[in-house]
Amino acid sequence: MIYVIIPVHNRLPLTIKCILSLRLQKIQEKLNIIVVDDGSVDGTSEYLKKNFPEVQILKGDGNLFWTGAVCYALDYLLKIRKKDDWVLLATNDVELESNCLIEMIRVAKKKKRMALVGALTLKAEDRDTIVKSGTIVESWFFNKTKHIHEGLKLSAIKNKNDPIEVDFITGRCLLHPIEIFLKTGSYCKEELPHYGADDEFSIRIKKYGYSNFLCMTSIVYLAPNITHDKREISAKYFLETLFSIKSSSNIINKFHLTMKIVPFYAKGTFFVIGVIKSFYIFFKKK
Repeated sequence: MIYVIIPVHNRLPLTIKCILSLRLQKIQEKLNIIVVDDGSVDGTSEYLKKNFPEVQILKGDGNLFWTGAVCYALDYLLKIRKKDDWVLLATNDVELESNCLIEMIRVAKKKKRMALVGALTLKAEDRDTIVKSGTIVESWFFNKTKHIHEGLKLSAIKNKNDPIEVDFITGRCLLHPIEIFLKTGSYCKEELPHYGADDEFSIRIKKYGYSNFLCMTSIVYLAPNITHDKREISAKYFLETLFSIKSSSNIINKFHLTMKIVPFYAKGTFFVIGVIKSFYIFFKKK
């Protein structure tokens, strides 16, 4: 069984596209889709019940956010799990190629189920430009990272068959052997409620002998995020960028992430440089 967890808050049209792409997966295993509807007000649950009766819906009150929604679904799954089940985390803004799952499973089985395997993300606008999918840490002290093939065209890359081992891997479309959660615990919802929990989990699993792999032959297409349009500088926008739970530049998240994953000798510089990056992103978006 492959359990697919999709946390959602509104954006019903994207959720529909994501589910339709899951229906087209070329797999032998049975697929069980679980949508965690965290307080949507656009009729998400009602529409899915009517048009996708096979989809299981778990309801939140709008305060779960991404990590809480994932943990909510995992708590449920771990009570009914069977040996050799899989868990796929997917955000509702991706569409999966029809061989996406089978390629990730192929890699995970080759690694004897001792790995997280993520899909390569492409921009939906051109279906060729690579979006940040997996990251290698080149220097903890200088907070220097390398995002695999980010910004390049997939069509220009020659070797796509070998998976690439990375340090961080995005939870945008990420396959887990279900038994991993019994060994490592769940995602960190208390300190990393929305952003950073996938990074923290990627590092934590290494202590238990697991690795992270980016599968270059497993493709998802990421819809453009219209909320990232440039906005006028204001005190409100400044505070939202640096402190909102829904901001990837949240410096509180960066502090918690630093404390959890960064080697002791590099915690100070890693965090300070991370804050500088947040300020840079703020002024770049203005």
